Amino acid sequence: MYLYKSTLNSVSQTKNIANYLYKLSKKGDMFALYGDIGVGKTTFVRYFINSANKTEYVPSPSYNIYFKYYSKKAAIYHMDAWRIENDLEIFNLGVSDFFNDSIFLIEWADKVDSLLPTSKLKITLEYRKNLRTISFHGNASWKKRLNKDFKRCFFEN
Repeated sequence: MYLYKSTLNSVSQTKNIANYLYKLSKKGDMFALYGDIGVGKTTFVRYFINSANKTEYVPSPSYNIYFKYYSKKAAIYHMDAWRIENDLEIFNLGVSDFFNDSIFLIEWADKVDSLLPTSKLKITLEYRKNLRTISFHGNASWKKRLNKDFKRCFFEN
């Protein structure tokens, strides 16, 4: 279900949204990031993880597939599915075992969409005609969690 879409006017707006979503997050949450190369998926994830653990350096896990971080809420997994060729590869890595007991952020989620829980928050970043946009899709639970304050704080100009 479509929730929100807006133009991102600055990197600080991306940071504020990522910080807000970390504060809202809980064990079992999946944040699935979609978008072309260079649109800001890794930047978004870095801000999210830095909200949890300010001392962590957050590199892109493109070649390692995923990294694990720690927070007071739960372990946070940051996965990059860019190099994943099929669902079986993810299944064999055992990554889906982490979904329920952690906060999971996955870049290039479209590559493994069939394995992701339907309860995920889908975050799409786009850059077209010098405009960077962010949109959110999620179930009724996400609609309730991302209440009017979220929309007012980040999307009403």
